[in-house]
Amino acid sequence: MKRLLTLLFLVLAVPCFAQELSLSECLDMCSESRSSRKAELAVLQAEAQKAEARLEYLPRVSVTALAYQSVNPLLDISLRDVLGNSDAANDLNTQLTAYAYENGMKPYFTMFQKGYGTSVSLLQPLYAGGRIVNGNRLASLGVEASRLQGSLALKAVRDSVENKYWRIVSLQQKQKILLETAGLLDALDKDLSTAVRAGLALEADLLELRLKRSELKAGLTKLTGGLSLLKMDLLDEIGYEYSYLELPSLVLSDTPGELPEPSSVFADGFDLASVPQARLLEMQEKAAALEKKMAVGELLPQVAVGAAFSYSALSLPRDATSNGLVFAMVQVPITDLGKAAYRSKRLGYKVQDAQEEREYLLKKLSLLENKLRLDVDTSWEQIAVCEETVGNAEARLDRMRLMYTAGEATATELMRCALEVSTARESLVSSQISYRLAVSAYRSLAGE
Repeated sequence: MKRLLTLLFLVLAVPCFAQELSLSECLDMCSESRSSRKAELAVLQAEAQKAEARLEYLPRVSVTALAYQSVNPLLDISLRDVLGNSDAANDLNTQLTAYAYENGMKPYFTMFQKGYGTSVSLLQPLYAGGRIVNGNRLASLGVEASRLQGSLALKAVRDSVENKYWRIVSLQQKQKILLETAGLLDALDKDLSTAVRAGLALEADLLELRLKRSELKAGLTKLTGGLSLLKMDLLDEIGYEYSYLELPSLVLSDTPGELPEPSSVFADGFDLASVPQARLLEMQEKAAALEKKMAVGELLPQVAVGAAFSYSALSLPRDATSNGLVFAMVQVPITDLGKAAYRSKRLGYKVQDAQEEREYLLKKLSLLENKLRLDVDTSWEQIAVCEETVGNAEARLDRMRLMYTAGEATATELMRCALEVSTARESLVSSQISYRLAVSAYRSLAGE
């Protein structure tokens, strides 16, 4: 009981030093979440890939350098290697060898034991079956799709944060209602205890009152624990630094407030094709079509021109020489024609699948819009019913208080009326939060 009283004291003391956090502040912190950061990195990757694809228009320049030294010459030729192994060749080789040694020469020829060379080449593609152009279009589409996916990821985080925020607000409102009801039951307990001691009330009524009060405080303790868990979940998602001891003093400042009517919520001329999910599938369809064009480009000839320059001394100590050339190249694929044809056919099916997926999504979005409209209308009607219930319960409680003061009603009857008011107010808060969430879901679908 002491722990319960301490907890209730902390709850009641919250307004004195409470830290407030508004919905707008929570939504502003969403941009720092891991999902948002991951989406930003995906956009940067797509932009880098787009810049990489643009370089395909530029000439391909390469530089090659070579230097070598072998243990033995790569080329070693004697007269016997030229004339073959015969008596005449052997006699001539013997005479030549003797003459060479007498005159300080070698009777054989060696080459390529060491040397160096370097070359520069340039290749400019003129036509590649449209693959370069379509590759750049595909990269640009990838950047646009990454940005759209990033906005969808941020929107999903914001929707989740707003949903959690209003659920916490709902529990805060219910906690407030339960504390007010607990205060009334505590006052009734004092009055009824005095009446029992004076013989003016039955002890059974006092026991029933205390049983209800214990149930109410147990529910309040459970609600307070659940409230802390929901706060931690929300704060972790938005990256808010906190300590466990700060949770009771952290209050979400927004309330259901003045609720907009359904007629002001529903968007005029709502185009389902403009929904980000539909646009993303449209981009997927375009990407599949571009991939198919690139596959068809593999079946077409490729044309390129180029130039090369070399400077080398492949066998030292020979003098270095230089040379240059220009060339044109036409490449026609033959072996891979069948493979590329089937790849193009496969990508054609991929385009068709993307088209059907987009049409299917539009139908689902139409059903979802109708459902969200129904949720908004139903929640609005539920609020009206709950408001009427609360009005009737409060009027009955006011009358019961007058009767209790006049001695015409028992404390048990007053307690039951108070509990009915508490239940009605909780239902009203739940219906208001449900309406808020329904409105947020519809506006999120509409891209607001």
